[in-house]
Amino acid sequence: MVRRVAVVGGGSSGLACIKICLDEGLEPVCFESSDDIGGLWRYKESPEPGRSSIYRSLVVNTSKEMMCFSDFPMPADYANYMHNSQLLQYIRLYAEHFDLRRYIHFQTTVKSVRQRPDFSQSGQWDVVTVNRGGEENTHIFDGVLVCSGHYTHPVSPLGDFQGHKTFPGRCYHSWEYKDADIFRGKRVVVVGIGNSGGDIAVEISRSAEKIFLSTRQGAWVVGRMSSSGLPLDMTAITRFYNILTLLLPKALINWVAERALNHKYDHRLYGLMPKHRLLDKKPLVNDDLPGRILQGALVMKPNLCGFQGSGLVFEDGTVEENIDAVVFCTGYNGTFPFLPPSLSAGPGGEVTLYKRLFPPSLKHPTLAIMGLFQTKGPIMPIVEMQARWATKAIAGLSHLPPKETMVAVIQSERKGYMKSYRCPRQAALQVDYIPYLDFMAEEIGVRPNILGLLLRDPVLGLKVFLGPCTPYQYRLAGPGQWAGARQAILTQWDRVAQPFRTRVVPEPETRPSTHLSPWLLTLSLVTVMMAVLLSQNKLSAVLHGQSELLDRLQTLLLGTSLGFSFNMVQRVAVIGAGPSGLTSIKACLDEGLEPTCFESSHDIGGLWRFKEEPEPGRANIYHSVVVNSSKEMMSFSDFPPPAELPNNMHHSEVLLYLRLYAQAFTLLQHVRFQTTVVDVRQSPDFPVTAQWEVETEGREGQREVHVFDAVIVCTGHFTQPHLPLEDFPGIESFEGRYFHSWEYRSAESLQGKRVVVIGMGNSGGDIAVDISRVAEKVYLSTRSGAWVVSRVGEGGLPGDLIGTSRFDLMRMRLLSSWSAKIVEKKLNQAFDHRLYGLKPKHGFFAQIPVVNDDLPGRIISGRVRVKPNLKEFRGSSVVFVDGSIVDKVDVVVFATGYNYNFPFLPSALQAKSGYRLRLYQNVFPPGLSQPTLAVVGFIHALGAINPLAEMQARWATRVFKGLTTLPPEEVMLNDIEKDTATMYQRFTCSERNPVQVDYLPHLDSLAERVGVRPNILWLLLKDPRLGLQVFLGPCTPYQYRLTGPGQWAGARQAILTQWERVAQPFRTRMVPETETRPSSRLSLILALSGTVLLCCSLYNKHSLSCSCLLSNSTGLLIKLHDYVTDEMGMERIA
Repeated sequence: MVRRVAVVGGGSSGLACIKICLDEGLEPVCFESSDDIGGLWRYKESPEPGRSSIYRSLVVNTSKEMMCFSDFPMPADYANYMHNSQLLQYIRLYAEHFDLRRYIHFQTTVKSVRQRPDFSQSGQWDVVTVNRGGEENTHIFDGVLVCSGHYTHPVSPLGDFQGHKTFPGRCYHSWEYKDADIFRGKRVVVVGIGNSGGDIAVEISRSAEKIFLSTRQGAWVVGRMSSSGLPLDMTAITRFYNILTLLLPKALINWVAERALNHKYDHRLYGLMPKHRLLDKKPLVNDDLPGRILQGALVMKPNLCGFQGSGLVFEDGTVEENIDAVVFCTGYNGTFPFLPPSLSAGPGGEVTLYKRLFPPSLKHPTLAIMGLFQTKGPIMPIVEMQARWATKAIAGLSHLPPKETMVAVIQSERKGYMKSYRCPRQAALQVDYIPYLDFMAEEIGVRPNILGLLLRDPVLGLKVFLGPCTPYQYRLAGPGQWAGARQAILTQWDRVAQPFRTRVVPEPETRPSTHLSPWLLTLSLVTVMMAVLLSQNKLSAVLHGQSELLDRLQTLLLGTSLGFSFNMVQRVAVIGAGPSGLTSIKACLDEGLEPTCFESSHDIGGLWRFKEEPEPGRANIYHSVVVNSSKEMMSFSDFPPPAELPNNMHHSEVLLYLRLYAQAFTLLQHVRFQTTVVDVRQSPDFPVTAQWEVETEGREGQREVHVFDAVIVCTGHFTQPHLPLEDFPGIESFEGRYFHSWEYRSAESLQGKRVVVIGMGNSGGDIAVDISRVAEKVYLSTRSGAWVVSRVGEGGLPGDLIGTSRFDLMRMRLLSSWSAKIVEKKLNQAFDHRLYGLKPKHGFFAQIPVVNDDLPGRIISGRVRVKPNLKEFRGSSVVFVDGSIVDKVDVVVFATGYNYNFPFLPSALQAKSGYRLRLYQNVFPPGLSQPTLAVVGFIHALGAINPLAEMQARWATRVFKGLTTLPPEEVMLNDIEKDTATMYQRFTCSERNPVQVDYLPHLDSLAERVGVRPNILWLLLKDPRLGLQVFLGPCTPYQYRLTGPGQWAGARQAILTQWERVAQPFRTRMVPETETRPSSRLSLILALSGTVLLCCSLYNKHSLSCSCLLSNSTGLLIKLHDYVTDEMGMERIA
C-alpha cells in the first residue's frame, strides 16, 4: 500500500520533499497557502502576514553550485551568486522538470496537524486544511513533512527599550523592508548585524542622509569572493578543510582565518570586532559594508539602550539626535501554530528535534520538520538530504534510536553549541555543514566512499576530497543514485566560469623568468638603506647641504636652466572657483599678489558642487559620487581635513572641506560670482607689460574688460561631454533612450530597465554599479578593459595611503620591470581580471585604474555583465564586436569622456603636442614672450589632483612674481616633445585622456622648482622620527610645507598625526580589548601545527593537476604561508 505524505509549504524545501517522496514511491500532497511556489524566494511588493518576506535587492549568500539540488545543476549561464528573482526561476525550472506542481494544492492553509487516535499503531496524522473559500477539510496521512520555514514571525524587541513610546519617528522590522526609497534623505538606525541588518544598512546608506548600524556583539565580515574572485564557499567548504579543522587546534584555525580577514580590513579599526572567535558563530556575508564604513556613509554604533525623544541612546553614552526611522533586524520566532503543543518542549519553548529533524517524543518517526537549523553553508542541500532521510524513515527503511538516546544527543549537542551561543534557542539550531550532511548520508547509504573513489576513479576522487563539497557527491552511489553526478562534479568549475565569459580578453603573456626575484632585489634595497642609516655619522659630512645622494638620484632628469625675466606682476585673474581656483587664489595671496577670481556660477566648488540638473558648460557629477582619493592625500598642504570627516568623502563632504578652506583663508572676498570669462587676449603692449585683457560677461549680460598682469586658468576639463555617435552605426534607429554620463544624476528613472553603459572609466564603473541596483540587467561595454582597484586597502586603510611612500617609489624604480607584474598579481589574487572579463591589454601603470569597491561583487552576482566594445545598433538591440546581441535595450549611457578646450583663450595658446596641450610642465604655454599665463589642474595622475594643482599654482605665482624663471622657448619646446614621447611610451594616452604623469616624481619636480622639496636624508639625520614618516609613510601634501617658500609651522605635526585623523572617523563603537597572548607552550603547539598544515598545503598544491589547483588552491588555510610572512599590521595607527 502506498503511503500518503502531507507536505506543508511549496517553497524550495517543499518542492524537494515532493520530489523525494516520488523517488521513494510515496504519494505526496503539498498544501501551499499562497497562489504560487517559491516560498521565501518569491518576492512580494508588500509583506503578507504569516508568510516570509524578502527585500527587492536580496542576493543569495551561497553560490549556485553549492546550493543547487543534488540531481539538478543550475544552468551554466546563471550568476554564481544569484539575485532572488533568478533563484526563483531555478526553483520553477526544478518544479517543471520533475512535474511537481500537480501535487500542490494552492491557496490552501494547514490549520492543524494532530495525531490520530490510533497513532501508536498506525503512526498516522489528521491534517485539517482551509481552502480559499474558507472551507475546512480533514485529511489522513501516513506522514507529514513540515516545510513552512521559520522566517514568518518577526521578533520586535521594541518593548525592551525605554522611551520608545515617545519616539516621533517610525519603527520597522526587517520583515517589512522592501527598498530604501522611503528612507531617502532620512537619518536611520538599523539595529542588528546579521545578514539582513548588514544588507539593509548598506542599501539605505546609498540614499539616506545618515545611517547608523547598531550591534551588541559585532561580527566577522566576509565577502562572497575568495582568492582570484572565485566563490568563497567553493574554496572553503571542502572535505580536505573539514579534516584539517578536526585535526588542527581550533585556536590555530581561528588565528589564521581572523588574520586573513583583518588583513583585508581591520575589524577593530572598523568597529566590527566581535567578542567571539570566527569559528564560534556564523559570519556576516557582505561585499559592500567595509567600503561604506570607509566612506563614512555608514557609521557603526554599539548596542541600543533606549529612546530619548527623537534621539537614540547607545550603551557608550552617545546620543544620535533627529532620528527619523529605526529598522529592527532582530530575527524571527520559529513557531508552528498548527503542530501539537507537546512538540514544543525545549528550554525556550522551541520545538525539540533529534538531529534538527525528528521530534523524539513520537513513537513513530512519521513527522519531520525541514529546514529548522542554521549552518555555515547553503540550506537547500541539507533540506534535500533531510527529506531523503525523513522519507526513508516514513517508509520504514530507516530506523531511529530509542527516545532516551535521542534526548541525550539533543542535550549534548545543545550543550556544545551553548559555548558559542548563549541563547538556548539559537544553540539548538546550529549544525556543522559537512558532518551533518555526512551523518544523514550515512543513515540512508549515500555517503561517498573517498578511499574507494581514489582507488577506483582517482580524478573523481581527488575532486570529491579536495574540491568543494557540492551536492552531487551524494548522488554518486546508493539509493537515489544519479548517472549524471560524476559529470556534474567534473564540470562544476566550468559552470562557475560560464557567467563570466561575456568578454574575450587577450591571452596571457609568457611568464618571465623568476631567477631574479623582485623580493630579493627589495631585500637588497632594504639592506643598502639600513647600511646608510647605520653609517649616518660617517656620511653626514658627505651629505651636507644640497648634495645628498638621494636627492641627486631623484633629480637626475630635472633641468633648471634660467631664461626669461619680466616686469613685476601684481594683479592676477583666476578663472574658475573650483578646488584649483581656490588654491590659486591662496597661492597668489601667499606671494603678495592681488587675485580676482571669476566664477560663472553662483557658488564655489566647481566639479564638486552637485546640481540637480546639469548646467551646460559646467562640470556635473551624479548623486552617489564618492571621491577616489582619501582625505589625507587630497587635502591642501597647509589645511588638513577635519579628523571626523570620512577617509573617502562623499562629494557633499568634499564641498564642505572646500568651504572650510575658503573660509579659513578668506578667499571668497576675491571671487566675483556669476561672471563668465568670454575672452582672454594679450594687451597691445604685451611685449613690454606682459599684461592681459580679460573680457567678462555678468549675470545681466553686461560686458567688461579688465587688465591683469597675469592669468591662471582653472576651468577644468569635464565640461564638454564627448558623445561619439558617429562611431556607432544604427544609432539613429535605436528605439530606446541614450545620453552621456554628464547628464546622469541617479538610477531612479531606470527601475526595471535593461541598460548598456559604454566606457569603463571611473564614471562608467560607478554608473553601471549604481544602475545595477534597480535595473533588470546592466551591461558594461569596454573596448580595452581596465584594472580595478578598491578604495579599501590592506588592513582596511585607505588604498592610496598604502604603497605610495618615497621608499615605495624607489623600490618601483629599481624594480621597474617587475612593479606592474607584482601589482597585477596582487589584484588578480583579489579577483582574476581575466575570469571577470576585465583584463586590459595594457599594464597596470600604463593607465589610471578604475577605482570601484562594488564592481566585482556586482559581476559575480550577475547584476553587471561585462561586454566587449559595442559595434552597432539594430532597433532596440545592440550588437557587440564579438557578435553577441543584447535585445530589448531601454537605455544606453555613454561614459565616453570629455572634449577639452578653452574657448576664451587665443588659438595660438591651444596648440597641441600629440593629444595634449603644448604646455611646459603642463602649466605654461612656451610661446609667450613673458610667462604670465598658466593653466592649473589640467592633469591626470595615479594620485590626488588637489596637491598637484596646488603645487602648480605655487610655482606659477612664483614665476609671475619673478622669483623663479623659466628656460628659453626652445628648451621648453624640446622638453615638451621629449616629455610627450616619454608619456606616450609609458602610458596609454588618447584624445579623451591626453595627459598623464607619474604622481610623486612630477610633484617633486614642481616642488624642486618652487624650492620646497623635502630633503629626506637631512630629515633623517636632523629629525629621525619625522624623516622616517616622510620616507616610509604616505606622501601626504604636508611634506611640501616643511621648508622653503610657504613653509607652514604646522606641517610637522600634521604629518605626525595623519594616522590619527585616518583612524578618527572609525571610532564610533568600542570593541573588546585584544585577548592576552597564549602561553609559550601553546605558541609552540600552534607553530608546529601551522608547519604541518603548511607542508600539507604545499604538497597538496604542487602535486595536483591544474584543474585541481583551480578548485583547491584558493582556500583560506592553503594560503597560510601568505599570512604568516606578511606583517602589515596596524601599528601605524596605534
